[in-house]
Amino acid sequence: MISEEKVDYFMRIFRHITLILALMLPLAALADEVAPTPQRLFHIERNKNTNIVVYDAQALPDSNLAEDDPVTVYWLKLAEGGHRKELKGIEKKMAYGFSVESREGNRLVIEMKADVGRNLVVDMHEGAYRAFMEINGRQALLEKIYIFAKETLMLPSVKYLELFGIDVETGEEVYEKLIP
Repeated sequence: MISEEKVDYFMRIFRHITLILALMLPLAALADEVAPTPQRLFHIERNKNTNIVVYDAQALPDSNLAEDDPVTVYWLKLAEGGHRKELKGIEKKMAYGFSVESREGNRLVIEMKADVGRNLVVDMHEGAYRAFMEINGRQALLEKIYIFAKETLMLPSVKYLELFGIDVETGEEVYEKLIP
């Protein structure tokens, strides 16, 4: 038989655990409310391997873009099992990073560190954030950029870029090849 002292001891522990859980639930709910949801804008593919650089808009539950980091960029290491990896500082500064040139509410104008010859606009389109760019003279939803580069002793030498998207007006696929 269990003594009355042991029952009392277990009841006190149970009450403490219940109290701790009750206090943690609102915090968990609050964290869920403010955590942004990533929405894929576009990605960059390269001829080097199947790893891609992904650009995501960070949408809050109220559909606004996150104030601090409205767009995030990271590696998706498809050649290595598909895990996510943050960009290195030099990659952000020289190749795959970007700067927000202007922001009006949830509309962003972004300049890519890699010279693609034009800015991107991030804005809402049919209920989701998308990246808009002029491709082959047409306003398009950017889907991907393909970079063909040759490895050199120092930095890779970009031979050409290909832009792939969807024409905003017609829904047709659009394509443009850029030679730096």
